[in-house]
Formats: sequence, structure tokens, C-alpha cells
Amino acid sequence: METRLALKGDVANVETWDEFSQDLTAATDAGVGKLVLDMERVTYLNSSALGSIVSAQRKVADRNGEMVLVNVSKKLLQFFELYNLTEILTIE
Repeated sequence: METRLALKGDVANVETWDEFSQDLTAATDAGVGKLVLDMERVTYLNSSALGSIVSAQRKVADRNGEMVLVNVSKKLLQFFELYNLTEILTIE
């Protein structure tokens, strides 16, 4: 089963963060086989959001699932590369 979450905006403000965190937790707790995070409309990630993404990756992988980030902007890709997260995360 594939679950797709389309994130948007600045994932640093409280409202966006709460929604993002709840959706991500629900998807990983449901034991999805494949989790796709559509990052097309994301303009910024704070460290908490980044930590949640890495945590979700680990949960999904522990259940032999797959998590993929799609439509990642060059700016966010550079951010992931800066912290060597391209070694952990699957980015298409």
C-alpha cells in the first residue's frame, strides 16, 4: 500500500508543523509499505521537521517499507546534502 503526503509551504510555522507531524506519524504508525513525501511546495524545513523525516524513514525501513521524497527543490536538495542525508533518504 502506498501513502502519499503532499507537504506545502514553510514547515517551520506551528500550524504547518502540527499538521505535517500528525500526518507523518499516522502514516508511519499505519505500517505503510511505501510512503511518498511530495516536497514540491515546501519552501523551508526546520530541524524538527527534518528530524521527523529521518525518524519516519527509520520506522518505515524497520518494517521493510520504503520512503521516497519526490519533487525536491534544488535548495532543499542542497540542505539534505549539507547534512549528508542523501545517504539516508531516497530522493527522486
